[in-house]
Amino acid sequence: MSVEQATPAAKVHLLVTTHERKVLDVECDEVTLPGRLGYFGVLPGHIPFISTLKVGELMYRVGKREQYLVLSWGFCEVADDRVTVLAEFAEEPAQIDVVAAEREAEEAQALLGSTADEELARALARLETAVARIQVARRPR
Repeated sequence: MSVEQATPAAKVHLLVTTHERKVLDVECDEVTLPGRLGYFGVLPGHIPFISTLKVGELMYRVGKREQYLVLSWGFCEVADDRVTVLAEFAEEPAQIDVVAAEREAEEAQALLGSTADEELARALARLETAVARIQVARRPR
């Protein structure tokens, strides 16, 4: 008697939503997400898990082409070759105003040296978000 092993699906289904809209719904080969404890990757056949997300870049690859979104805070569920993301916001490169993000980064950096603990946390979050937006917007498309 032989034991049959399940073959992982060739693709991962990626769904990215915010509380306002569906941002992305695509079949892809790989996903990399900004987990609360660091970036992690998901390939077909990945074990199920749930993770919190921080501000950063979501990368998904279709064939050899990598595409990017910027995410801010949320949750991710990986199960049955599906990655479901619920984020506070998610933006594609074309939606990002780089000049506004650079201005936001400068304003947040200016606050870092002269602010109390609560304001410091907000300034750091603003800076992290602005930097992630700039990185995603400047990637080759």
